Amino acid sequence: MAPEIGPQPSWLLLLPRPPRKVTLGSIRKAYGPTISQVLRKAADISLSLSTITILDIAVPCYEAVGSKSFHYSKLQNLLGQLYSLTCLLCAENSIDIQYGNDVDVRVLLFEDLYAESPSALEGPVYVSSSGPIGNLQQLACCGKPWQRVCSVDADEGEILLQLFLRLRNPSLDNVQPELVVERFANERLSPEISSVTETPTHNQESRAHHASVAVGGTFDHLHNGHKLLLSMTALTLNPAVQPEAGRKRAITVGITGDKLLENKKFREHLQDWHQRQAAVQAFLLAFLGVGTPVEQVISHSEAENETQQRTILNSLPSDLTIKYAEIFDAFGPTITDESISALVLSGETRAGGKAVNERRAENGWPALDIFEVDVLNSSADIAGTSKQESESFENKISSTEIRRRLGKRLGTED
Repeated sequence: MAPEIGPQPSWLLLLPRPPRKVTLGSIRKAYGPTISQVLRKAADISLSLSTITILDIAVPCYEAVGSKSFHYSKLQNLLGQLYSLTCLLCAENSIDIQYGNDVDVRVLLFEDLYAESPSALEGPVYVSSSGPIGNLQQLACCGKPWQRVCSVDADEGEILLQLFLRLRNPSLDNVQPELVVERFANERLSPEISSVTETPTHNQESRAHHASVAVGGTFDHLHNGHKLLLSMTALTLNPAVQPEAGRKRAITVGITGDKLLENKKFREHLQDWHQRQAAVQAFLLAFLGVGTPVEQVISHSEAENETQQRTILNSLPSDLTIKYAEIFDAFGPTITDESISALVLSGETRAGGKAVNERRAENGWPALDIFEVDVLNSSADIAGTSKQESESFENKISSTEIRRRLGKRLGTED
C-alpha cells in the first residue's frame, strides 16, 4: 500500500451481540448504519493524514474456552458476513486505496460472557486464559494503541461500552494517547439483536482443534478475503488453555516467493516477500492479541542452506510459534513437516488440498484435516445491490484489482 506518513491512527468499534440468524442482510440491518458512519469518519482521517486508519471491529461470540472442538461454520459465517459488509459499505462510500482514504478493517472476537443489563457493571471481573478468542477484560487490557473507541448509541451498546471502560487498565493512560469515546446512532439495532446468549449445541458442524495448522497464499495487498482466511487459521488452532505437556502449538504460513510472481499483472505495484510477510504478521498478531499476550513476541529469521528459503519465526509466550515460510510450489511445508495436521484453504483451491494429501500419502504420513473458507459475497441475500456496487465489492477482494487501482492513483496504470 502507499507509504504511511506519521503515526497510524488506530480505532476500536464495539458492537453488541449479532442477530440470532447471521446473514449479510441481517448483519447489515443490525450494524450497517453504525459501521458506515465510523468508516466514513476513519476514511476522512486517512485522507487528511496520508495514512491508513486501522479500525478494529470487536464482536461478542459464544465459544467455550478450552473446548476440544469448535463451531467452525458459525464462526466463519459471522466473520465472513462482517468482512463482506465492510467491503460493501466501503464500496458504497468510495473508501478505497485508489482515493487515498483506505481503512484497514480487522474483525476481532471476544467471548460473550457479559450480560446486557446494568448489573453487569457491578459484578466481578472475569479472567480466563484463552486465545485467539479472549474475553472482554482481555480486550480492554490487551494494550492495543487505540486512540478512539466507538460504540452503538443504544442501551445494549452503552452497557457494553461502560463495562469495557470499567475493565480497562488505568495504567494504559500513562503509555497511550488519551482515549476518545464516541457513540454512533443506529436506529435499527434493537429489533435485530439477540437479547439472550444462545449456547450452541455440539452437532455435526463441530470440528476438532489442531496443534499445528497451515495456510498458504500470495497475500499481496492484504484484503478482507485474506483476513478471513488467516482468522479461521488461527481459530482452528488449539486454545492456549492447559496445553499438553511438551506439545507446542504452531501456525505455518506459506507465502509465495517473488520469483513465482514475475508474470503477475501490474507487477510494478506487487509487494515483495518481506512486505507481504510483514502484513500477514501484523494481522495475525493483532487477531491473536485479544486472548494471547503478544507483547513478548520474539522474531528471528533464518535461511535454509539448501534452498535459501526465507523463513521468519514468531515465538509467543503461550507456547505458540508462527512460521512464515517462502514457498516455491503449491505444497510448501505441508509435505516437508509431518507434524502439520490441518490445512485451511479457500473454496477456490480445494483441489490443492487433495493434491497435498496425495503427496503426504506417498510419504506414509496422515492426511491433513481440510478446513475450507467460503469466498466473500456482496449480494447473495441483499435485494437491491447494484451491479456497480457488486463489481466494486469484488475489486476489493482481488489483489490484481488493488494493484490496478493503486496504479491509477499513482498515474502508472497502462
